[in-house]
Amino acid sequence: MSLPAREAERWARPAPQPTRRRAVTPARAPATRPPIPNPPHPQRRTRRGHHPAFWIFTSAVLSAMVVGLVSLNAMRIDAAYETRLVSERVRLLTDERRTLVNDVAHLSSPSRIGTWAREEGLVSPAAGDVVILQVRGTSGSMGSSRGKE
Repeated sequence: MSLPAREAERWARPAPQPTRRRAVTPARAPATRPPIPNPPHPQRRTRRGHHPAFWIFTSAVLSAMVVGLVSLNAMRIDAAYETRLVSERVRLLTDERRTLVNDVAHLSSPSRIGTWAREEGLVSPAAGDVVILQVRGTSGSMGSSRGKE
């Protein structure tokens, strides 16, 4: 079909007629509000604000929260201070240990011990003066006979 034929079909159909809607009648009457037994007095002031107990409770809770927060911050600062002190103490002890290890290495060196011995008048023994004893021991003894008496 060509375009003009399609347009002709659209014009050939009658346009739908809009239907009128009728208002729906309710099945039952709307509910009425029950009468208020004691209507408020016109001069009676309505209550504004909260009850004093509410304000007392609120101030107690807020005060406790503030005290808790301040205490928590104080504890955090104290812990940071203690951490700093312990870190400084560890650093000092590490330096002292390093110094002591160097002192032990220096004092136990063979050349230093030989120099000290010569200053004190000690001499090395002659080649034949030292005798090394080799004693055959039992496998159960550890070199001490004190417990066998």
